[in-house]
Amino acid sequence: LLDGALGAGALALALAHGTRRDVLAHFFVYAAVVLFFKGRDAARRAPVLIGQARSDAPSIQPFGPWWLRVARLLVGYDAWSRTERLGIVGISVVLCILFGWDDGGPFAAALFLAIAVVNGALALLAFAASASRSRT
Repeated sequence: LLDGALGAGALALALAHGTRRDVLAHFFVYAAVVLFFKGRDAARRAPVLIGQARSDAPSIQPFGPWWLRVARLLVGYDAWSRTERLGIVGISVVLCILFGWDDGGPFAAALFLAIAVVNGALALLAFAASASRSRT
């Protein structure tokens, strides 16, 4: 959710600082490229994710106070998602400083929104796998 909100904000700022057609054209090209590579990576991880979601081993993720569970939903459960997000924020800040919102903003928005879509799809896949395990 946080990635999607950051991506939407970056796209709104890019549209405010550049011409609409130029910003959207760059955004859709960047988003297609990022979605291709992130989707390919997610497809490789999907079988392991399904196996983990269907396993009977207790998960440590639902435990803890409500504020910790909310923080995990926003920043990710594993070190990889937090490290990936830090890299994306760093790249986006550098691009927007160097090229401005009209040129760097569409790329930053595409990064955040594409990753939000892929992570959301993986979360739905894990939820569906977990739900199918509980029905059987």
